Amino acid sequence: MTTTSHHTPMITIAVAVGAGLFTAACGIQGDDAEALSKPEFVAEANAICQAGNDQLDLVFDGIYAGLDDIDVNDPDNELLIFKRWDAALIDAGPIVDQELDDIGALEPPVGDEEFIETLLADQAAAFAEFTRLMKAAADGDQAALATLESDEDPFDDIDRRAREYGLTVCGESD
Repeated sequence: MTTTSHHTPMITIAVAVGAGLFTAACGIQGDDAEALSKPEFVAEANAICQAGNDQLDLVFDGIYAGLDDIDVNDPDNELLIFKRWDAALIDAGPIVDQELDDIGALEPPVGDEEFIETLLADQAAAFAEFTRLMKAAADGDQAALATLESDEDPFDDIDRRAREYGLTVCGESD
């Protein structure tokens, strides 16, 4: 996901959300569907991720719209930024849901089902926690603020595993 020039640790995490949110969504379908080859699966999932990321870029880039005259790294402006991130995540929800549904409709390669299931579970947990923290931060929760401002990115490992698998678009973290 592309971001504006404003950069804080919180933004790094949010960028990972937009870019890595879908890496783990590659769901397992029933035995009725024919498994894709790994190159087919990777190509289709990456195409889905690209389409979703393009839509999410618009949502997340809007966070800083109209804020050119304020220092977004100033603690006095922190709550405003968190409120905008919280609103953006709400707006991103339907996009995320559609992307997850589309990737979940793919049948992963035979033998990769457990890997994909684990990636899915890890992604779902990381996104749920990120969303919870962003909502708490927007409400002024100091512990959530501190967590979001840390350099720890809960999506790093998920994105790394996705990229290693070949899901390079899904696992982008720039």
